[in-house]
Formats: sequence, structure tokens, C-alpha cells
Amino acid sequence: MSLGTFYTRNPNPRSYGIIAVAKILGLEIDVKNLDYKNKDDQQKLHRLNSLDQVPVFVGSDDFVLTECIAIALYVTSHVPTTSLLGKNRKDDHKIQQWMSFANSDLLPAIGGIILPLLGLPLAVRKNTQDCLRALHADFKLLEQQLQTSKYLVGDEVTLADYFTAGTMVFGVFVFHHLLRERYPRVLEWFLGMHEIPEFKEVVGELRFMEVPVPALEEDGESLEKLVDASSPSP
Repeated sequence: MSLGTFYTRNPNPRSYGIIAVAKILGLEIDVKNLDYKNKDDQQKLHRLNSLDQVPVFVGSDDFVLTECIAIALYVTSHVPTTSLLGKNRKDDHKIQQWMSFANSDLLPAIGGIILPLLGLPLAVRKNTQDCLRALHADFKLLEQQLQTSKYLVGDEVTLADYFTAGTMVFGVFVFHHLLRERYPRVLEWFLGMHEIPEFKEVVGELRFMEVPVPALEEDGESLEKLVDASSPSP
């Protein structure tokens, strides 16, 4: 029996980890991609979430839940014995800490750099340089954490790893050279997560892109190719 319907759009980095975890736990969820250009889909989304945002989860009992972190925790909690929620309350809160960081800090920083390169409007209240500074601070924090533990919360993979890695997918596509040069442990961790079959099935093959991206003004450069087309090595 299906746990419910998971409404998202493709691609959506906030959804990757949730879908992967459901697969890992053997939970059946019906994933439906909504098209923002389709009037019927827009109306359906608005009925489910007046903010017109995805993802949205609708349970088989008609329970409606919005916000990606809440959905991720709700879905994962349907297998009480899973280790993906940690071993104790401290682990549980650490998992939520990293998910919140990925959703509210890391992903907006990545999007704030990539979206202008695609000619899309900036969805955050920061300019590109602000986002670059935030991105380096975020990668540095992840690098420090992963130097001391195999995964974000100890030596076992948790929901935090799947969720955070999901938000990083497009960042790795674009910033893989930067990661390889400055934050190698972050790249090693991400590539290890990508080798998990269920996560790889959801994310697909990695595509390492060659695009010119702005460099930090503090580095004395206005534009630099921080990425190349070669496959990164941890």
C-alpha cells in the first residue's frame, strides 16, 4: 500500500534525498512531478499549499504536509527501527541541524550563483558575491565536520547525509573543480553518497560541467573558470 503521494517538480534538489530514503526503507510513495506551466497543476498545487511551493506530501489518509524537512522526517519515521534517524536524541537533533543548514543556507548559496548563470531570476536576497562568500563558508564547515567523522552525524549514514547531498547535486555539477581543490573531503563524501544505488537512481549520473562562474572579489579576480569538464578524483 502506498504511503501517499509526493508532489514535486523535476529537478528539485530538496526532493532527491526524500525520494531516495523512501526507496531505501522500502516505502512506496507515488511521486508526481507538477508542471508550473500547466494550469491544472498550478491549481492543484495551490489547493495543497497556498504558498504554491513544492514539495508537498499527501498521505493515503489525506494528511497533508508541506516543507521539505518535515516531510523527510515524517517519511523516514515510518520505519521505527531505521538507523537513518540516529541512535539517540542528540543524533536526532544533529540530523535536523544539518538538514536545516542544507535547506536554508547551502542550497540558497548554490542557487544564488548558478541561477544568474542560467539567466534565471535570483530567488534569494543576496547578490552573487554574498552567495560566493556563503558558499565557501558552508563548504568549509562541511569540510571540517567530515574531517572528523565519516558522515555528517557520526560513522553511519543518516537522513542528514541523503538530504544534504541531494541539495548539493547541482553545486557539484558546477563547482566540482573548486571542491576538488579546496574541499576534497566534501567531494569524497558526496561521491560516496552518490554510489549508494537508491540515491544514484534518483539523482542520475553526475554531469561535470564547464561554465565560467564569478570568483570571490577578495581573491583579486573578477571572473575565473572554477570548473572544468574532467572527472574529479577524491
